[in-house]
Order: sequence, then C-alpha cells, then structure tokens
Amino acid sequence: MIRDSGFCNRGKTLVGTLVCAILLLAVGPLGWGQVNQAQNEIILAMIRIVLENNPTLSSQQTLVREGQKLPELRSRFVLTGINFSAGTSIWNPDTSTFQLYPAFTIGTSLSLSDPARILNSYNLKKERENAKQKYQKIRSTLIADLMSAVGEIMKLYSRRESLEKLKVYLEDYSDLIEKQVRAGVGTPELDKLWTLKERIINLEADLKDVENQLGTKRLETAMSLGGEAWQELLDLMTRLDVRA
Repeated sequence: MIRDSGFCNRGKTLVGTLVCAILLLAVGPLGWGQVNQAQNEIILAMIRIVLENNPTLSSQQTLVREGQKLPELRSRFVLTGINFSAGTSIWNPDTSTFQLYPAFTIGTSLSLSDPARILNSYNLKKERENAKQKYQKIRSTLIADLMSAVGEIMKLYSRRESLEKLKVYLEDYSDLIEKQVRAGVGTPELDKLWTLKERIINLEADLKDVENQLGTKRLETAMSLGGEAWQELLDLMTRLDVRA
C-alpha cells in the first residue's frame, strides 16, 4: 500500500473545507441541504482510502519516486586546446619604424565533455516533471470522480427518503378511507381507496428501483476507485445514509 502522506497531512484541512461546497454543487436542489459533520468525516476517510489504494495512482506515484532516486546528470566543460600569440619587431631603416611580424600562435579552447549527456539530463528533468504533473492530474481526477459519485448517491438517498415519507402518508390516508368505506360510506370513497392503493404499489416499485440504483452505484464506485480496499470504501458509502 502506497500512502499519499503529502495530501493527507498538508491537504486535509483544505479538502475538509471544500468537501461540503463541492458536494452541495454535485447534489443540487434534489439533494440534502447540507452535509453534517459525521458525513464530512466519512467523505474525508473515503478520499484517503482512494488516494492510498487506487492502483493507477499508486503506479504513477512509484514512477515519480523512482525518478527522484536517479542521479542528476551534470554537464561539464573540458580543456581541448591552448594557444598563445606572440610576435617580433624589426627596425626598418628606410622608414625609421619598427614593423611587427607574427612569430607563433598557441590556442586554447573549451568544449562540452559529452553533448549526449546534456541531452539525457534535459530529457530526464522533463520526464520527472511530466510524471509529477500526471500524478497530480490522476489524483485530482480521482477526487472529482469520487465526489461526483457521492453526490449521485446522496441524491438517491434523498429521493428514497422522500418516497418513504410519501408512502407513509398515503398508507395513513388509505387506512382512513378504508375505515370510512367499511363504515358504509358511498362509492366515491371506494374509488379513492383503490387509487391510493395503486399509488402505494407504484411507490413501492419506485423505492425498489432506487435501492437497486444505490446498490449498483456504490459497488461500481468502490470497485473502480478503491483498489484492494474497495470493501472498506463500500462500507463508508453505506454509512453516508442518514438511516445507517
């Protein structure tokens, strides 16, 4: 297991602050009005599980660490030649002047010890930076995917809660109408009773569909993001339910 300690230690406060805002945007008007403290802690735990166990992120983190272990390739200059210039002067009686003539020249020059080494050093630095950027991109994508999934799950929790409340109300109303029918009230009340029974049956079907969607979404998210810790991630998503 490779731990993203940098994120967990340095970024925990920032993530904790952003979780509620991101989640509220993801949930929208159909979701809960706010994320309570217990849910916030669960979401932080879910993020840590994903960052510590996701195989794609772990592989990229390994590449970054291995790249950092490689020695730096430094360019060097070597002395490839030395030159000195010297001259001699001769008196010219016709012109009454000294004339300078070159005698010899010794040169010096510097060159890179190994151009290929310089290119390799540049490529190594570039690969290290690319690996770091890819790691950061993968990590950000994982968090975004997790938060999006949590938003969808919480929408389903909210929809299930609304359906359950409506079902309870209709059942209570149905019981009242049924008592009136048994007491000998006319046909209109009997028709109303059948309509209520039909709505209750439809609500039960809707509730079953929501439960199936919840189960599928939680399992899909846990297995795609949680790596070997998918079961632990699945348990945390279940605990987000206000009924849990």
